[in-house]
Amino acid sequence: MSRPCTSPRVVAGVDRSFAGMQALRRAVQLARRDGAQLDAVRAWVFAPTWRPGTLTWRWQDECDKAALVYLRGVFDAALGGIPRDVSVRLVATQGYAGQVLVDHAYRESDVLVVGNPERGRFGRARGHVTRYCVTRAVVPVVAVPAPSWARAATIRRFGRDLERFSR
Repeated sequence: MSRPCTSPRVVAGVDRSFAGMQALRRAVQLARRDGAQLDAVRAWVFAPTWRPGTLTWRWQDECDKAALVYLRGVFDAALGGIPRDVSVRLVATQGYAGQVLVDHAYRESDVLVVGNPERGRFGRARGHVTRYCVTRAVVPVVAVPAPSWARAATIRRFGRDLERFSR
């Protein structure tokens, strides 16, 4: 089933990893080039440890607000702020990242941009969200690797430590 194509849109999955920030930069470039709207999407899951599924509706607004603050922070870190020359829409949705991104990018004119983390031990890919999007999306998917300087083992360890302590 094909839905009507209105205007071009670039959907970007946003996170604070090096690959995620590089993907955001690439999504902005694509949106500029095509004159498209950029939808920056952040998925979040609320899983209380004391009793799964209880009272999530009470905190949904707060979690949405926190996800929007997170999105603005990633824009600041990756680009120095939200670009003014591109139409940007910040989207915070409850759900698992891969499923949220695939569900959000459904139009024929959409392009989905996600970060592609480096390979783990024994050559196994670590990007389960990227793999989910590539195998299930009905639109073109651009999987963007981290910058080459971030792929060195020492830098990766430093990045993980920095991310862990900046939360």
